[in-house]
Amino acid sequence: MFDIKKVSEKIKNEAKNLGFSDRGFADAEPLFAHEKFLKDWLSSGYNAEMKFMENYFDKRISPKNLVENAKSVIVVLLNYKPEKTLPKDVPQIAKYAYGIDYHYFIKQKLYQLLDKINLEITACNGVAFVDSAPVLERALAVKAGLGWIGKNSMLINRKFGSFCFIGTLFVDIPLEYGQEIENQCNKCENCLKNCPTKAIISPKIINAARCLSYLTIEHRGEIPTEYKTLLGNRIFGCDTCNDVCPYNKKTPYNNTPEFMPAEEFFCLEWQGITRGKFNKFFKNSALQRAGFGKIQKNYL
Repeated sequence: MFDIKKVSEKIKNEAKNLGFSDRGFADAEPLFAHEKFLKDWLSSGYNAEMKFMENYFDKRISPKNLVENAKSVIVVLLNYKPEKTLPKDVPQIAKYAYGIDYHYFIKQKLYQLLDKINLEITACNGVAFVDSAPVLERALAVKAGLGWIGKNSMLINRKFGSFCFIGTLFVDIPLEYGQEIENQCNKCENCLKNCPTKAIISPKIINAARCLSYLTIEHRGEIPTEYKTLLGNRIFGCDTCNDVCPYNKKTPYNNTPEFMPAEEFFCLEWQGITRGKFNKFFKNSALQRAGFGKIQKNYL
């Protein structure tokens, strides 16, 4: 007999043993509560040049349209908050890119979890996604009871704040689903007030065309003149809205070796760096998404 409670508890334990910071389960039913918000955001053009976000709208809203026979979504969080950060007077890189590219690392961990489920818990088919498909990860994380969406549009977890990667594993078994947590941002507007380019139009609504993270990574043209002076010494991403969030002040540092960079990372000489050295040093890094040319242009 399939014991949902027992199976769910065992899966949570296995996820913890694999190093995930937090985990929860959401059903695979449509995310209708987020449909209008996403439609309005896209129709306002706030996705800028990221036209891929307009594709597969039905799959974003309904997980079952993405993975046939999916009954549940296992949502995992992995803390990446670094204990040591780059000195403020050197070129700045978003903290999520300090270590190896999280996409492949977390996906590998999720498939290890799937193997564990099949070998030790119950027969189960599953598909893992980490920013690699039309999945509303944050909405599913909220549904799984792992946090709430902050005014900077980031998922905020009570224990780990917003410095967390999100991974999803769509499975064909029922699980014990989480309960949504009440939004606890209250009257705090630190992220809105401190965003360098005022990219946070209003709570939870981000205009990507103004966002320094978008402009230094996804945007392929010249950074608009009005934002160049606000760029400071950022060359890949921007952590301002996370840095000023009260929930990130006392959260624990990550203990994942793969996210801890070599000491050379903190004193890398960017002036005159060659493509070869860049590719060698950042071989397994998220910086490859922007590429050497884009990073060099941002530095200059």
